[in-house]
Amino acid sequence: MSAATFPPSLILTRPQAQNPAWAQALATLGVGSVALPLLEIGLRDDAAFAAAHAQALQALRGQERWRAIMHVSPNAVAGFWHAQALAAWQAGRHSGAALPRLWAPGPGTAQALLALGFTAQEIDQPRADAAQFDSESLWDVVGPQCAAAMPGQGGLRGQVLIVRGMAGRPPASGDGLASSAESPGQGRDWLAQRLREQGVGVAFLAAYWRACPVWSAVQCEQARQAAARRQVWLLSSSEGVRYLPQLLPSEDWRAHRAIATHERIAATAQALGFAQVAQARPTPQAVVQALARLGS
Repeated sequence: MSAATFPPSLILTRPQAQNPAWAQALATLGVGSVALPLLEIGLRDDAAFAAAHAQALQALRGQERWRAIMHVSPNAVAGFWHAQALAAWQAGRHSGAALPRLWAPGPGTAQALLALGFTAQEIDQPRADAAQFDSESLWDVVGPQCAAAMPGQGGLRGQVLIVRGMAGRPPASGDGLASSAESPGQGRDWLAQRLREQGVGVAFLAAYWRACPVWSAVQCEQARQAAARRQVWLLSSSEGVRYLPQLLPSEDWRAHRAIATHERIAATAQALGFAQVAQARPTPQAVVQALARLGS
């Protein structure tokens, strides 16, 4: 069954690669959709990233390993785990070396890790019944393990690598792996603050970039039609919401409704002027339930 079977009810705004799976899942639940990405995503391949990535991999091969690698999204997984990184992990696994924990803030990121061959036993993620899939829910799981010193590290509590994105395309040159004080790229530092409070060091690596998309003529026409029909926007990124006035500059958002997959995204949509904003966990079932509450 395809999304085209049903009258479009939702506007999917995730990056282009993520929308087809969502459209199919929603279609099986009787909800049609149209895809209008609010973020363009690209994996970094610049020289600065290559140098920083190589530096990060040294901790998979050496004695002073990362305590954990935090992936903020599936894009972080795709950006970090190149063939060389996967080979380094496999070498450590075969040698019996202690390897970092792999952190994921939600099931989508965890599934991206599983798809690369990592095991569920190597991954930490929020509990399945968590109210939200985010850093706070992840901390409920990983916080206790960070309170203890790492084995063989002389009482030290190690360091966590946070792999995240950066706003805009990467410059021709720039810093590589950075300490928590430098914080290149963009992303909430809530988790980094909790780690530092536990005496755990933090480093950041921006493995992908995000930018305002350039819609095709077809997408622009779809956006105008969807806006005219007052279809419900499914919003999954605060940054993407902030691009809406740029993509549809003449739209009056007070006439629109949305479903947001996190309270921070909901707040951004409300600040833009959306008349109604429902919140839902980022699962197709929860989104369909929120859509019903909106009366679509």
